[in-house]
Amino acid sequence: MKSVDAKLWSDACQYEIDTLHKNDTWELTKLPPSRKTIKSKWVFKLKVDGCYRAHLVAKGFTQIPGIDYDETFSPVAHFESLRLLLALAALEDWEIQQMDVKSAFLNGVLDKEIYMEQPIGFITPRTETKVCHLKKAIYSLKQASHTWNLQFHGFLTGISYMWMHTNASVICETSTRRGGTDNRYLIR
Repeated sequence: MKSVDAKLWSDACQYEIDTLHKNDTWELTKLPPSRKTIKSKWVFKLKVDGCYRAHLVAKGFTQIPGIDYDETFSPVAHFESLRLLLALAALEDWEIQQMDVKSAFLNGVLDKEIYMEQPIGFITPRTETKVCHLKKAIYSLKQASHTWNLQFHGFLTGISYMWMHTNASVICETSTRRGGTDNRYLIR
């Protein structure tokens, strides 16, 4: 913050904080007597396009298994699956679409009580003793990818997609249209 770009970095931090508030990521509360907080830190990155990005990340290594999280697994796409679906798309003249979910990990709803210290540089006046009770995941929480996967999977199954048991990262939708069967695949 002592660099010539300090204003740009400060704006990037403010953008991140605004995103977290808009997403209703936490609420300020008193720390329950039997609980501990996890700390957070800022991670800064200057993107290739010249964009300044700041992410508030949890120091997830301080989380306690069984208390702060139970499950961390989320499926990862296999390149073989991607290659196979791209080859099928080329052979069958299928349409291919791609999407990116911004701040994806910030959408996972937490099922454990996790308390985090207020972010450095953004401590709310007159609430210095309060902590952030996390409602949604933030980057570097042990369960961030798992909670996002659950949220995303729930959405996809709600719109008729089905998890393929042979590869958990591939989801398929089958529908009957114009007398034939139409399959749509999704790799996450």
